[in-house]
Amino acid sequence: MSAFPSHNPSPTGLSGKTPARGAVSRAYRESLLVAVFVLFTSLTFFLIQYDRMRTVGTSLDDWVRLKLSGTMSAPDQYRIGLPLLMHFLEVHTRIRANQSLPLIEFVCYALALMFLYLIFRGSHQVEAAIPAHRFALLGLFFAAAQFPILWIFPWERPETLPTTFCLAALVLLVVRRSRIPFAVVCLLAALLSLAQALMRSDVPVVLGAAILISAAMAIPFPRPRSHIAILGLLCATIGGAVQLYLQRVVYPTATYSPTTPRFQLLTNLDLLHLPLNIPIFLTALLPLIVSLVLFRRHRLALDPSDKLVLIVCLVYLPAWVAMGLMAEVRIFVPFLFLAAPTIAKLWGAFLLHQGNCDRPGSSLPLR
Repeated sequence: MSAFPSHNPSPTGLSGKTPARGAVSRAYRESLLVAVFVLFTSLTFFLIQYDRMRTVGTSLDDWVRLKLSGTMSAPDQYRIGLPLLMHFLEVHTRIRANQSLPLIEFVCYALALMFLYLIFRGSHQVEAAIPAHRFALLGLFFAAAQFPILWIFPWERPETLPTTFCLAALVLLVVRRSRIPFAVVCLLAALLSLAQALMRSDVPVVLGAAILISAAMAIPFPRPRSHIAILGLLCATIGGAVQLYLQRVVYPTATYSPTTPRFQLLTNLDLLHLPLNIPIFLTALLPLIVSLVLFRRHRLALDPSDKLVLIVCLVYLPAWVAMGLMAEVRIFVPFLFLAAPTIAKLWGAFLLHQGNCDRPGSSLPLR
């Protein structure tokens, strides 16, 4: 026997790391990095909002009181979910409205980012990427997820981030592989749709329609096609039913202000109307527009989750242009957040020269 130790790695030694252990280690480090990013981003937003809300205590209390009394004009009066939650927290926990709102936004922002990351991580492009490419894709995802937050501050609508949370959670239920029984998935989808409908009923209706379209197009989700159709029908039905209930039963006297037309299409197309709606609209949508151009020009592949996200955005855009002011980008901010994983993957595929021929597990057409 030789007196010198063997240079061959021992199966049980520290040097005997297997590829599986290395993959687990990389996944742990990535999850830790994402957790730090989410905590830093959402906590920073909370501190900014908490500082701003200290000076608007009385006006925010008046806003909650007017909502609960049912004296506001439509459609703001129908967005009763957050005032109910803030009033509940004030009664049972003594947290004032100007304290509870930043806290609600903080929790919803953090959870929404985590759900968007799970959608991003579950795609074929990310799962199959080598470590260097995966790191680049993760960086693009972080950047794409930061852009929409810039459009929140000019309008300061309290339902924006809770809507982002509900939207991301509902899409995750559809596109993510899960061992949760389908009945429980339907219950979660119903509760999320109900909560969202009490803040903005148009969102679950549009999402449900998009899910039904994706089921009709036979997009290969991990769930059976019939389950996808049921989830879409559930979202759209609950959103529409809640809107009708609020409009016809709870607040039948709520009317639109004479200065607020129900249809804004002509105002949006008026180039002399200030603010200039079209330049603001195009600036907000620029990342999404660039992504669509790259997708068509370079024949980039789409995962099933990307197809659903693009269908959701394309279905909602006409409703926004027709019914809301294009300059009020906060209307579309939840959908910009939802598109962050898709934008990151399309930009990453372009930068890393990953065309459709490099992705056998995905298909090119949006069908």
